[in-house]
Parts: sequence; structure tokens; C-alpha cells
Amino acid sequence: MIRSTVILLLIVLTFPLPALGHPHPLPDVIAEVQYKMVVEINPRDIATRNKLGMVYVRMNKLQEAENQFAEVLKQAPSDFDAHNGMGLVKIRQRDYSAALPWIQKAIALSDSDIAVRYNLGFVYEQTGHYREAETAYRKALAVNDKNIGNGANQIVVGWRQTIEIALKGLNNKLNMMEPQSKGSKGF
Repeated sequence: MIRSTVILLLIVLTFPLPALGHPHPLPDVIAEVQYKMVVEINPRDIATRNKLGMVYVRMNKLQEAENQFAEVLKQAPSDFDAHNGMGLVKIRQRDYSAALPWIQKAIALSDSDIAVRYNLGFVYEQTGHYREAETAYRKALAVNDKNIGNGANQIVVGWRQTIEIALKGLNNKLNMMEPQSKGSKGF
């Protein structure tokens, strides 16, 4: 046990903390240890708390993620990453009505983030608000295209396909609903 802890610490201390890039190159279990160490040394480091929260989201440790984002919001009530993270936690919990205000606030803080706009469409779609979902997905495409035009990286380029797939699925739902609503009008 002690030997494995020492080996893990050596690995952790060998790798520098990644920059803001997502996804980061470290496995989440190692990133979790690194970020926890940094937060323990500097509890007011909100950037690292947000990163730790995102690691917890990916690991499905949702209560821990929520705790990290809540701590950030105590220190910085207008932090985009914390609002976005809280929205992601609620989405993972399938509490879409609770996710909506977090995502809307994140968009109000930074309207150029593709993922948060995609998540808005996803939440609307999951709650049956299909026209709002379509609008949100289309805005995500517009933001994506703008970011690509500004020289965005490969990750941003991949969002177009994800959003187009979501729109196609949404359009299929809408097309399936139209005959039902037409048929029920006269009865």
C-alpha cells in the first residue's frame, strides 16, 4: 500500500498541471490527486477548484463536483466555469429543470462557448421544448462557425458534427410529432 502511494505521488509530481485545455492529458484519477493537493495548499484557487469539479463530473462523483463549484461561487459569484459546471452536474443527475438556470447564467456570462450552448439545446430537448432546443442548437452552430472563422482549434471543429447530429435527431422528433398534432386537431 505504501509502495503504491509513493509510486502514485512520484507520477503526480512528475507531470505538471495541465493548462486550461480540455480534455487534459492526465487520467482523471491522477488529475484528481493533483488538483486536490493544489486546493489543499491554496483553498482560494478557483481555477483549480473548477478543474477539480470537472474531473469529478467526468468521474460521476456529482456531489463532490457540486461542492467544488459551490465553493467557487462563494468566492466568485459570476464565474462562468462554475455556473457551467453546476449545469453539467444537474444534467448528469437528469434534473434538467435545475440545469436550465445554471446554463442560462453561464451563457449570460460568456456567450461564445459552444459546449454550454449545446447543453442548453440538450436540456430543452430533454424537457420537450423542441423549438427552443432547435434555436439553441442553431445558435451553437453560429458560435461554432464564428470560432472556426477566428482560427479555433480541432476540438471546436468537431463540435459542428455533434451539433448537426443533435439537430437531425431533433428534426426527426419534430417530424414524427407533426402528423400526430395534425390528426388530433379535428377531434
